[in-house]
Amino acid sequence: MARSKSFEPEEKLEKARDLFWQKGYQATSMQDLVDTMGLNRGSIYDTYGDKHSLFLRCLKSYADDLLEEYVKAADATKSPLKAIEKIVKRAALRTIEEGKTCMGVKSAFELASVDEEVHTILKDNTTSIVSVLKELIKKAQKADEVSAKRDPAMLANFIVSNFTGFWQLYLVYNDADLVKQQAEFLVKSIKK
Repeated sequence: MARSKSFEPEEKLEKARDLFWQKGYQATSMQDLVDTMGLNRGSIYDTYGDKHSLFLRCLKSYADDLLEEYVKAADATKSPLKAIEKIVKRAALRTIEEGKTCMGVKSAFELASVDEEVHTILKDNTTSIVSVLKELIKKAQKADEVSAKRDPAMLANFIVSNFTGFWQLYLVYNDADLVKQQAEFLVKSIKK
């Protein structure tokens, strides 16, 4: 008969995610995970697999949460352009509130070029966010809020690529106002 877990797996996963997010994959040791999660190695391996498997679950969880946050922001308003603006401002605010580089961006630079599974998670997440924005842009074009001459896919990719810029600017300058100004400028550049 299998023993029941004496801990909440999702709660421990969140602790591991925060650690990977802070230190990165390579700099996080199994001992760091043991200490942070408050679990022994056997429990970690039995529940999540090895370090790489645990990292993939953490990254996927982070990516899913990010997408869900942007979808909720989009669903919360009737104007497609206002929904895009909410997503852009949410990305900027998230940058400032978290005070650290996005886990997806950090993982992209650390691992995506050498780890196919990480690359796939990040690509799928980016594709999903671009898709949400592309549909909003199409709706905004129908509502005459965005010029019909603009290519929705190109504009959606442009918006998402600027999110990385928010994190880079904040990391380098630690200037919340600069990030907010960049978000405002991005929103203005989307309009007709």
